[in-house]
Amino acid sequence: MFLKIYRENSLSLLTIFAVFGLAIIVFCGTNVTTTNAQTTPRRVPLDFTGDGKTDWAVIKFPPAPGLPYTWKILGNPASSAPNAAFIRIFDYGLRGDVILPGDYTGDRKTEPTVWRPSAQSIFYVAQFPIGTGGITLDRAVRWGAFFDSAVQGDYDGDGKLDFTVVRRNNSGLTWYILSSSTGVMRAIPFGDSDSTPESGADFTGDGRDELIVSGNISAYYVGDAVTGALLLSRQWGDSTGTINLRLPPADYTGDGKADFVAVNQNVSPMIWYILDPATNSATATPFGVGRKPGVTYDDHVQGDYDGDGKTDIAVYRRSNQTFYVLRSSDGGLTAQTWGEAGDYPLLATMFLIFAD
Repeated sequence: MFLKIYRENSLSLLTIFAVFGLAIIVFCGTNVTTTNAQTTPRRVPLDFTGDGKTDWAVIKFPPAPGLPYTWKILGNPASSAPNAAFIRIFDYGLRGDVILPGDYTGDRKTEPTVWRPSAQSIFYVAQFPIGTGGITLDRAVRWGAFFDSAVQGDYDGDGKLDFTVVRRNNSGLTWYILSSSTGVMRAIPFGDSDSTPESGADFTGDGRDELIVSGNISAYYVGDAVTGALLLSRQWGDSTGTINLRLPPADYTGDGKADFVAVNQNVSPMIWYILDPATNSATATPFGVGRKPGVTYDDHVQGDYDGDGKTDIAVYRRSNQTFYVLRSSDGGLTAQTWGEAGDYPLLATMFLIFAD
């Protein structure tokens, strides 16, 4: 399994959204609304309905560059009554775009969003379809350059994701953050040139995400999003390949602070190792099909599926198009079938997990 970002060149800006029948707008106004970070509601990944639960979401990749992705969203919980399930299936973004769904408007709902890397890279944020009609573009924001990396984070604590890219040079990484609360750009140096930028998470509990990079020796480094000062560092996982996947930090304990997670995929069931940096306590939980000869192992789709304020350990099994969730609320198992053969789970970060 590996993480892959498509980087093919796409259509010109005059034809980018012809497939959707959309008009492009450029966001350049300043929003001066401020929010007390301590009272900012928590952000739930892939919550398209705004009910505080991660929805069941998969995506179909087009066969060639320039063709659209197909998003398939099933509301959580999925109604068993005939024709009563909340379902939205729509095309949005083109192959070559980085997929970055999240709450960019502050309505506590996930917006379909892509980032198109180019000389004038653009974030395209759409309104989630209310009915059966087509999708509508909400805003297009020019931010970044072709070789930047786009990441997600609410670095000012106003409940909205900030448009953010990270640029690598010989001296290290520079984070370019466009604050959604002030419209002001910050350029924050954080991380060396060998580190990998990660999407943000809140380790302090103040409602603001911190900057995160991961190193080559299974180390995490967490920095202040305003000053770039190092706040904490932890080694989690190992460099021998035994614990070979580190997932984005998230709050698995429900204390309002992010935890580190690493997964050993080389055993089946896989083992999830979760570290609470606030207490230095760790857990090891077996869950999901790991690497076995001739078997497609599970994709990781952690999110808050039971709405209890804690991240749930969860996987998507592409062999039978089924989500399996280990509920943090009661330790029970939820299984939900959704998608078709060839679909991939839609994750809350800019990456989709692919099979080799």
